Amino acid sequence: MATSESQENPYPSSLKKNLKNRHLLMISLGGSIGTGLFIGIASPLSTVGPLGTIIAYLMAGSIMLSTMLCLGELSCAFPHAGSFQHYALMFIPNPIWSYTIGWLYWLSWVLSMAADLTAASMIAHQTFPSIPIYLFSLLILIVLTSVHLTSVRAFGESEYWFSTIKVLAIIAFIGVGIYLLNHQYTQTHILPTFKTEKGWFPNGFLAILVCMTIVTYSFQGVELIGSAAGESQSPQSVLPKIITGVAFRIILFYVLAIVVLALVYPYGTEHNEISPFVWVFNRAGITFASYMMLFVIFCAAISAANSAIYASSRMLWSMAQDNLAPKYFSEVNRRGVPTKGILFIAIIALVSLFSKYIAAEKLYIYLVAGTGQVGCFAWIIIAWCQYQFRKRVNNGKYPKEMIKFKSPLFPWLAGISIIVNIVIIIGVWFGDSGHFILLSEVVLVIIILVSYFFYKKRNSLIINTLD
Repeated sequence: MATSESQENPYPSSLKKNLKNRHLLMISLGGSIGTGLFIGIASPLSTVGPLGTIIAYLMAGSIMLSTMLCLGELSCAFPHAGSFQHYALMFIPNPIWSYTIGWLYWLSWVLSMAADLTAASMIAHQTFPSIPIYLFSLLILIVLTSVHLTSVRAFGESEYWFSTIKVLAIIAFIGVGIYLLNHQYTQTHILPTFKTEKGWFPNGFLAILVCMTIVTYSFQGVELIGSAAGESQSPQSVLPKIITGVAFRIILFYVLAIVVLALVYPYGTEHNEISPFVWVFNRAGITFASYMMLFVIFCAAISAANSAIYASSRMLWSMAQDNLAPKYFSEVNRRGVPTKGILFIAIIALVSLFSKYIAAEKLYIYLVAGTGQVGCFAWIIIAWCQYQFRKRVNNGKYPKEMIKFKSPLFPWLAGISIIVNIVIIIGVWFGDSGHFILLSEVVLVIIILVSYFFYKKRNSLIINTLD
C-alpha cells in the first residue's frame, strides 16, 4: 500500500530534517547580522546621534531577546517550519490572523531579499563598474535559487560560512576601533564623547522611536531559528542553548560595534564609502582591510538574501499545509525541497531589477522601510502565542511536560514585548514619510484581508462541490 502511494505521488509534502546543530547556531547568529548593521547604521547615527543610536539598539536588542525567549518555548514544544504563522493558527481562534501575518511576513522577506540583492549588487558594481547593478542582482538571485533547489543542507552549509565571515568581521572591526580610540587618546589625551555640537540628542529624545524601524530591522531575521527548528535533527535538545546564548551574543556584538563606531565616527561626517565601517578602516590606514570589509558587507547582503529565500519558501509551504495558500506550494521534491515555492519567490524578487530605473540607494531604503514594520508585527504574534500557550498549560489544557524550554518572567516578558512593538509601529508613523508608510501598510492589509475572504469563499465552493 505504501509502495503504491509512493508511486502515485512521488513528491511528498514533508520537509526533511537535514539541518545540523552547527547550522542552527550560525543561522540564528548570522540571521540578524546583515546589511542593516553594516549599511543601515548610517541612518540612525545621522538622525539621533551616537548616544541615541546606542539607546535605540539596546532597546531593540532587549525586545529581540524577549521575543527569542518566547519563540524558544514555542519552538521546543511545537517544532514547525511555519513557526509563528502556524502557532497563530493554533492559539488565535480566527484563522484570519494566521493568514494575514503569514502573507505579510512572506512578502516582507521577498522585499527584504530584493533590498539585499540591491545592496550586494551596489558593492559588486563598485568593483566592476562596467556591469549594471540590475545584472548583478539577476546573477546573484540565480545562484542563490540554485543553492536552495539543491537541498536544505546546502542552504545550512552556505549560511554557516556566510555567518562565520560576518561574525569574524565584527570582531576585527571592534579591535580596529579600540586601537583607533587608544591612538587618539595617546595623541590628544582627550576622551571621546557621545555628545554632539547639538547636544546629546540632536533631534530630541523622541526621535529615537521614529528611527526604530531601521534599528529593529537590523535584528529581524533572528526569528528564522523558529522555522529552522522544523528541519533540524534535535530541536528540543539544542534550541534552549542556542536561543539564550545567541541572543546575548547578538546584543553584545551589535552594542560593542556601535559604541566603537559612535566614538570613532564623528556626528555629521560625510563620506563616499558605502558604509561607516569602511570609513573607520580607511581612517586606521588599513586600506586592504577596507576592501575586505566591502567583501564582508557583500557576503552579509548575500547571506541575508539567502535567509530570505529560506524563510519565505518555508512560510509559503506552511501556509499551503494549513490551507491558507494554494495547495501545490506544499509539495516538495524527493530531497524535501519546496521547489515550486522557491521558484515563485525568485520570480517575485525580480523587483530588485528596478534598480535599472530607480537609484539603487533609494531603492534599498524604500525596501527596508517597507519591511521593518512587519517584523514588529511578527514579534507581537510570537509573544501573544507564547502567552496563550503558557496560559493553557497552567489551565491544564496542555501537559506541563510539553514545556521543554521555559521562558522566564511570565506573563510580563510577553506583555512588555507586545506593548513596546506596538509603540514602535505607531512611533514610525510620526516620522519622515510616516504617512506614506502608514498608507502603504493600510492598503496592503486591506488587499490581504480581501484576498482572505475570496480565498475562503473559493475553498467553501470547492468543498460543497466535492460533497
